[in-house]
Amino acid sequence: MSEFANDYRTLAAEKKLQRQNKIPKEWLLSSDKYHGFSNFLDVPTTCGILNAVEYKITSDYDATALLEQLKAGIWSVEQVTIAFCKRAAIAQQLCNCLTEIFFDEAIQRARHLDQERHENPTKTLPPLYGLPISLKDSFQVMGHDTSTGLACFVNQPAEENSAAVAMLLDLGAILYCKTNLPQSIMTGDSDNNVFGRTLNPHNTSLTAGGSTGGESALLALRGSVLGVGTDIGGSNRVPAVCNGIYGFRPSVGLVPHGGVRDLSVPGTDGVRSTVGPMATSLRDCALFLKSIMQAETWRYDSTVVSVPWRDLTAKKNLRIGLVEDDGVYTPSPPVRRGLQKAADLLRKSGSIEIVPLALPNVKEHYQDLVQYFALLGSENYYELFARTGEPPVPSLSGLGLLSVQGTTLRGFFDLNVRRAEAAETYLKLFRDNRIDAILMPPAPHTAVPLDTWNRATYTGLWNYLDYPAIVFPVDKVQASDLADDPSNAKYGPEDSRLYNLCNLSTSLFGQSIDSSHLDTGPELYKNAPICIQLVGYRHMDEVLVNTATVLDSIINGQKP
Repeated sequence: MSEFANDYRTLAAEKKLQRQNKIPKEWLLSSDKYHGFSNFLDVPTTCGILNAVEYKITSDYDATALLEQLKAGIWSVEQVTIAFCKRAAIAQQLCNCLTEIFFDEAIQRARHLDQERHENPTKTLPPLYGLPISLKDSFQVMGHDTSTGLACFVNQPAEENSAAVAMLLDLGAILYCKTNLPQSIMTGDSDNNVFGRTLNPHNTSLTAGGSTGGESALLALRGSVLGVGTDIGGSNRVPAVCNGIYGFRPSVGLVPHGGVRDLSVPGTDGVRSTVGPMATSLRDCALFLKSIMQAETWRYDSTVVSVPWRDLTAKKNLRIGLVEDDGVYTPSPPVRRGLQKAADLLRKSGSIEIVPLALPNVKEHYQDLVQYFALLGSENYYELFARTGEPPVPSLSGLGLLSVQGTTLRGFFDLNVRRAEAAETYLKLFRDNRIDAILMPPAPHTAVPLDTWNRATYTGLWNYLDYPAIVFPVDKVQASDLADDPSNAKYGPEDSRLYNLCNLSTSLFGQSIDSSHLDTGPELYKNAPICIQLVGYRHMDEVLVNTATVLDSIINGQKP
């Protein structure tokens, strides 16, 4: 018998059974039909569970277009809600991407909205009327757990909605599910002892990313077209890289964060998490941010930076700073090709000036970022694990966060001084070069094998400085993206080890990887998404969105 009154294994088994029972039987896939598949992207549209209308609703529209259809009355809110609940159920069975399922509540709310519109046909519709939106598990939804992948928080349903959830409901959205994340909410692989691991629907041998990995997998399978996550070191942008979607990290405080469960020690107000959208199009990220900022955010969260949305258009001729690497890790061949492809297209457009840049002191800033994450060392994490006897998952052990030593109050003050100095340095970098944004990789690699995404220098720098950043896809790995010799890594032994991931080395960061069932070398990464990252000025998020829209239209041919 376990020495723990609530053993994590028992809690996990019960929780997974509850989740499974919330999927209607007629929406269940054959238990063995897709066993052995490594790519699930076509399954939702070929499995026979969606009818023709549901296929069209979930496949052919982004959130912006879907919202137009809903407001025009082309489909009922109930039709759209059922379609996305079905597709989310399919995605869950394939990729294990959901935590809390509340399809019944969503459908009931949809019927209520339809009835209300029928009875009041001239009433002004709210901005997000009837739009299905999915949520990372760390948001509180009244009546449902916010376990965040920790057994100690299972069976503790929220007594109220988090601020963003309350706001989205008031804006007319339909909330229907929450999505998986890593134990600790801090790693690049969405795996935990309660719900298990989320798989990457592009390639199950590669990570789905973290911490908002369940959300990104759901979006890749179009079980959602607009989701809400949080980002404290790359948590929206890393999964966007892994799944080829759009991930946005807004400046801290623009979107209400109150009631979100993160695992930072209360009172340690250092680097803060920020709430942001993930979507299948860039304009959907803009839709989310604009809808939130146009409403009275101060009514929902006492800590919010309540500024209204400004219709700031991008300049006709843009100066974009091009950063080829961060001075810590060398980008792999496909990442270099993707960035080069984007830069070449921008140059050829005739309206974009490219300015080569180097980022100062990234390694030192990243070390300070990690210290902010563990001001008390590992004490807080181990206390939570000990409540149910659960061990750290492999990705958390490999991250090294549990071995970081805590700091003193004086050490905390020193961290703050260095961060203020770094902020001045980077503002000067932007202003002296007269750039409108920085274009760079979001990581030195694409999605990597499970449990090996252990560094986030390319994304974490902008959390440290609190600069808004957007990740968007530009290509996929091709056969021509050959593996490089590790000697091409420019920044030392650790860089060489990370660079060698493209060769699927049998020893990565001291971990042994069983590659006997996998293709080795570049073949492992076939069709993995390639993304770029655009970074703008702090609290000039609207300008960044508009600048990104211009670049996305040039690079991907996307209409604004």
